[in-house]
Amino acid sequence: MNLKAMYWRIVGVSLGVFGCVLIIVTVNRTLRAEDNTHRVTEAYQGFQDGKCKSCHPAIWREWENSMHAKAWVDEIYQAAAKQVPDRETKCDQCHAPQPILITGVGKMPKLRDKQREAGVSCLVCHLDAHGAMNGPAASAETYFHANVTNPIYTEPTTLCGTCHGQQSVPEHDQVSSFLNSKFAEGDTRCATCHMPVVTRLQSTTSHESIKGRKHTWRGSRSVAQLKRAATLQLGYVDGKADVKLRSKTGHILPGGTLRTIVLEVTRLAPDGTERQKQQISISAKNENRLLPNENRTYAFDMASATTGDTIKARLIYQLTPDTPEPKWILMAEKMLMIP
Repeated sequence: MNLKAMYWRIVGVSLGVFGCVLIIVTVNRTLRAEDNTHRVTEAYQGFQDGKCKSCHPAIWREWENSMHAKAWVDEIYQAAAKQVPDRETKCDQCHAPQPILITGVGKMPKLRDKQREAGVSCLVCHLDAHGAMNGPAASAETYFHANVTNPIYTEPTTLCGTCHGQQSVPEHDQVSSFLNSKFAEGDTRCATCHMPVVTRLQSTTSHESIKGRKHTWRGSRSVAQLKRAATLQLGYVDGKADVKLRSKTGHILPGGTLRTIVLEVTRLAPDGTERQKQQISISAKNENRLLPNENRTYAFDMASATTGDTIKARLIYQLTPDTPEPKWILMAEKMLMIP
């Protein structure tokens, strides 16, 4: 056999082997991609079949009573979203998002096409592209899904910022103001206030209770949380009532663009008759929301006040512009009698 013929035979064999290897690699990658897709689909089916609920009953009970669980079905949300022409690109994707570990942490979420009634479910914050559930260290092992210890859960502000830190959606951008506050310089995270530490069994396979974050995300629908959000001090000097208002939140207050805080000062006669009332609305519309930890003083003219009158200052929360006054929530109250 001449050298030229031998060369081409070797080249042909080499190309054949390389082609086989390439085919095997391509097939393996395809199979892995299909396997991952199957696992993700299986996770959705497991959620639908109640496997999350049956294996993590304590966490599930916390979640199902949260606004995350009601993010899509909430009547207030649906009424507001219907007024937005392009709601699918400005509202809906944060109220029924695809898993953010798949679409990208910090990126604008994508609206999912199934199980929208589950709102922000377990899968949204924990499911990855391989079908595994991500979480903090010490997550209990399970036979249904793989567990991945992910450091993002030790400092979850970036994770929360995926929905609550999009500057193009000011209604839910609380993280931007938080990151510019002194709170972000310390050990405070979104979870510090909105997911307090609780000791409980993580799952039905756990043998003892351990510390974890409560999946309630208490916020503006929580009276207790609102009462912790700000403080009032009331003084009276030379015919003026001075009200010192201090925000104790880690982000702008009120946090949503539809929310309003009403600072109300009333003068009452000795017999309780209302003689004078003044109100100041604090909202995004009025461009006077409080920054994190901001102190602000308001002076109210009470020159007509006489000895024995009572001055009452109240801080009241209005959830939406349509919330009637009887349903406003009292955040703080101070009273003093004029000597």
